[in-house]
Amino acid sequence: MGVMPQSSAHLSEAQLAVQERRRVSLGNTICDLRHARGLTQTQLAAAVGVSKRGVIRIEQGQTSLTVDILGRFADALGVRPSELLRLAEERDAADSRSGLS
Repeated sequence: MGVMPQSSAHLSEAQLAVQERRRVSLGNTICDLRHARGLTQTQLAAAVGVSKRGVIRIEQGQTSLTVDILGRFADALGVRPSELLRLAEERDAADSRSGLS
């Protein structure tokens, strides 16, 4: 998810659905970590250098992250970028198995 996807015009509906599901999983993971660390969206936004609205959109899976922004979120949440992605992938797999996606 840290790499910007190719133009959506070249992706199938299934590929677009997978991208959306992964964005949502990453957003939910960021939200969970933020709560676990006792941070507000405003505090996380300030630590990352994005707007509060940007944090909201990311947590809701409405926005993809660049590698740079992913790294800044990971730093602010006290995890490595690879750990953040791993947690999101595990969440996505669990959600897929339970039929939540």
